[in-house]
Amino acid sequence: MQKALVLSVGGSSEPLIYSIKTYKPDFIYFLHSKDTREHVDITLKEFDYDSSQYLLKELNNPQSLEESFSKSREIISSLKKDFDVHVDFTGGTKPMVAGLVLAAIGEECKYSYVGSKGREGRDKDGVGVVVSGFEEIISQKDPYDLYAVVEFNRGMDFFNKYQFTAAKSNFSAASEKLEDENLKELANLYVDLVGLYDVWDKFNNKINKKTLNSYLENQILKKINDSENIRNTLEDESPGFLSQIEANIEFLKLKISRKGVIEIDDVKYYLPDLLNNASRRIEECKYDDAVARLYRATELIAQTGLANEGFININRLRENKIFRIPLDAIENCDNKNAVEYIKGLDEYWYAKKGVMKIPLAKSFDFLKHLGCQYANDYLEDKRLKSMVNKRNDSLLAHGLNPINREDAENLFESVLKYSIGVFPEIEKYMEMAKFPKFKE
Repeated sequence: MQKALVLSVGGSSEPLIYSIKTYKPDFIYFLHSKDTREHVDITLKEFDYDSSQYLLKELNNPQSLEESFSKSREIISSLKKDFDVHVDFTGGTKPMVAGLVLAAIGEECKYSYVGSKGREGRDKDGVGVVVSGFEEIISQKDPYDLYAVVEFNRGMDFFNKYQFTAAKSNFSAASEKLEDENLKELANLYVDLVGLYDVWDKFNNKINKKTLNSYLENQILKKINDSENIRNTLEDESPGFLSQIEANIEFLKLKISRKGVIEIDDVKYYLPDLLNNASRRIEECKYDDAVARLYRATELIAQTGLANEGFININRLRENKIFRIPLDAIENCDNKNAVEYIKGLDEYWYAKKGVMKIPLAKSFDFLKHLGCQYANDYLEDKRLKSMVNKRNDSLLAHGLNPINREDAENLFESVLKYSIGVFPEIEKYMEMAKFPKFKE
């Protein structure tokens, strides 16, 4: 690709001439003021560039950082599609130079300025302007590239929006670009973190005992605790991020049995996780997705209630991760009204292998007969039934009607209310299970 050189013009033509002779650009763009226009003409007389090989951009106010930035941005934008852009910010006022550099940051430009070969190359005892014959091109690195600023910022933004694939891509790009080992270590940690939360957000079974022990605690958390640089960066730049990761670990310890299988006591911890997932979908404006999760949460409320009452077959739960009511638990139940209700269901008489399954409404009806007040409230809640009907008419259920934000949020609040009936401390554990966020 051809090379373009952008030059900020100050009170001398010599650094311009030196820079052009050094880089031999195919195209030149001069950023100048009315007072420095003459140095452009002097410079061009030294070369054979025709009028198609250069352009000029004049600043009305060379003391304006805003104008310098705006016009420099126009220059770079017009060049970068067809040229490798090199920016020389030697000449001009300080606002002019600052505006040009700011406009070039993150645009994959190369940087340099014309300095001097040692103190003897400047007048005024080595602190003045460069003396002719002592010029030297001093290359600079784009700090946005050097510190992978764009990649880090984009990765954090995508992570905060639960777009984990895009977040991982940006953190991986940062790791590949970085030369600083501390920053590379940080980028690699973020890649690991994104992978974990992506799996968690998708309800992937990789979030199990092995993952919790060997990966989250012994790899991710250990990396953080063993690196003062990483720990300080997280605490300084994203307060609360690290403490939320630690809270997540404690929550997962409760949700995931140390025995590696689901126990009855573990069931209730799936409920705050499911509600948080629905909340994230609402935050993303994916309302139909949120409502689908909330409907499942409603089923889980009933299943958690049945587990609390001793009516879930533990072997089926452990082996197949499914909820079934054991018939022997019904036979041993002292509540005659509840037993009579269950035995009046077709599901009881068609049960196989000593277990039965009943649908959502009948599960709450059974819980009502067992004396659970929240089940009675649920069955009499006309507003909730109306919202559930909207879910049934939605695209992800049985109809074609989209769900709006208000409906999704109303259903969330209702489901949360009934969740408290089976898990009074659920809001505490929802907070523990909430995904961390980088400071925005």
